Amino acid sequence: MIKRVLLTVVAGTLIFSMFAGCSGMSERDRGDPGQPRDAAGPDDWKTLRIELFDRDNTPAGAPPLTDNFMTQYIQKHFGDPNRVKVEFVTVPRAEELDRLHVLMAANQAPDLVFTYDLPTVYNFAMQGKLTDLTDLLERHGQDLKQVLGEDILEVGRFDGKQYAIPAKRVLTAQSATLIREDWLKEVGLPLPETTEQFYEALKAFKEKKPGKSGEDVIPFGHVDYYHTAGLQYSFWDWERITEEDIYAKPRWAMPGNKEAYRFLNKLYHEGLIDPNFHLDRFSRQFQKDLVNGRVGAGTPNVNEPVYMGYLRELQKNEPNAVLTPIDPFTTASGKRPKPILEKTGMLIMVPKASPNAEAAIQYLNWMAQPEHYIALQNGIEGVTYEMKGGIPVVLQNEEADRTLYNYFDYCIILNGKFVSAADDELNLKANITDSRYEQFTTKSIEFGMRDGVGTPQSVRVLPAEIKYSAALNEKNDEIFVKVVTAEPESFDAVYDQEVADYLRMGGQQVMEERLRAYREKK
Repeated sequence: MIKRVLLTVVAGTLIFSMFAGCSGMSERDRGDPGQPRDAAGPDDWKTLRIELFDRDNTPAGAPPLTDNFMTQYIQKHFGDPNRVKVEFVTVPRAEELDRLHVLMAANQAPDLVFTYDLPTVYNFAMQGKLTDLTDLLERHGQDLKQVLGEDILEVGRFDGKQYAIPAKRVLTAQSATLIREDWLKEVGLPLPETTEQFYEALKAFKEKKPGKSGEDVIPFGHVDYYHTAGLQYSFWDWERITEEDIYAKPRWAMPGNKEAYRFLNKLYHEGLIDPNFHLDRFSRQFQKDLVNGRVGAGTPNVNEPVYMGYLRELQKNEPNAVLTPIDPFTTASGKRPKPILEKTGMLIMVPKASPNAEAAIQYLNWMAQPEHYIALQNGIEGVTYEMKGGIPVVLQNEEADRTLYNYFDYCIILNGKFVSAADDELNLKANITDSRYEQFTTKSIEFGMRDGVGTPQSVRVLPAEIKYSAALNEKNDEIFVKVVTAEPESFDAVYDQEVADYLRMGGQQVMEERLRAYREKK
C-alpha cells in the first residue's frame, strides 16, 4: 500500500527543490510558487508537463522513460500539431503520493498529475487546489467522454464539478496466485487446489530447494496487505458477513480475519515467506527474485508478469521455467472468494496552479481517439504488433519487449488493453493477444474473477475518510507487518491491540460514518 503523508509547505518546498534538481527543471519552471507558471516559450509554444511513474523496471537495452517511442509519438502526433512541447516528469512509483503532496503544497506539480486515492483528490478539490474541468471537458473532451462513459466520469465529480478524470479499468480482476509448476514436478507434487496443498508445496520448496533457488529460496513472495486479500477472504466466516459489512467495516474487524493472519504468521516463522517482505514496496524485489529463480509462488496483480515483462525475463534466464496461475485459497464451504476492483483506475487531475488546463484536456481527448490509444498500448503496426480480427496482436520480438513493458504509464486514461467502447468481449480478447502467454493470461483473469466479491460503490467521500484515510492506510501496512512477524505465543495479544489502535485512531469513526451512509442509501 502507498504511504499517505501530508507534508507542510516548508518541508515540501525543501524536498521539492531536491526533486526539481533531479528532473532538469528550468528556472522559469521553478519560478514563484505562489504564481501560475508561464507555459509559453519565446515562440509561443506551450510546455505541457505530465507526471510519469518510474517503476524501476526498464529492460536492458530499452531507451529512457522520457525519450522513447511513446514520448516521441506523443510529441509528433499531439505536441507538434498543437504547438505544445510535452515534457514528462518522472516520479518513483513507491513515492507517488508523498511527492504529489509536496508538489501540490508548493504549487509546482506538473500540469497533469494522478493518484488512486479518492479522499486525497477530494481534499485537494475542497482546498481549491484543482481546476474545475467541467466546461473544458464539454468543449474539448467529447472523445474522452465517449470512451470513459458517465458512470466513470461521475466518480471524479464533486458538488457537480468535474475535478478529476478517472481512468477506465478494462479488467476488474485484482490479483492471481502463481506458482512454479516446474518446481512442483521436481518435488513430486500436483498443482495446489486447496490452502493446505499450497502450504505443503511451500514446505517442499523450502526443504528441497528446486530449480536454481539454492539456499536463497523464497517459497512465497509478494506478501503484503493488498495482495494477500484473497488469502484473507478464504478464512472469513461468510455466513456472518453482509454487503453492509463489506462496504463499511475494515478487514481487521471481519469474522475470521485473525485466523488468516495466524496462518501468515505461521508461514513467516517456518521460513516460507520472504523474510524481508516488509521492505519490498510495490514488489520490485519480488520481480527481481522471481526472474532470478528464487521465488516459488506469489500473488501479483492479474497478468502483471506478462504486461510488465518479467515472466519473459524469467524464461530467458530459465527456458524450462513454468509459471502457472492457480486458485488455491478455499473457504470451509469450498468457495474461493476474492476482491474484484471497481471500474475506475487512477484519478487524473489538473492543479489549479497550472496555466495549461485546456491543453491538458485536449491531450486526454487526443489519447481517447482509437488510432492514438491503439498506438500507445501496442506500439508500431508491423513492428511491435499486427491487427487480426480488429484486435492488436503483439509480436514476439525484442523491439516489442523494449517498447511495451510500461505502455500503461503513457496511456493513462485506460487501465488494460482497450479497442472498443461498445464491445467488452473484444476488449477482453485484446488483453489475451500474446500467443506465448495466452493460456497464462486467460487463467489469471478467470481465477482472479472466480467467486469475486465487489465492494458496493461509495455513496460519497465522507468527512472521516478525508480526515483519517492517510493515517489509516499507513496503519494497515504497519499492522500487517506486526501481526505477521509477532511471536506465535504473543500473536493474539498483538493482533487485538493493533486492531484496537486502528479503531481508536479514526477507524471507528470511518466505520460508523460508512454504516450510516450505506443505510441512508438503502
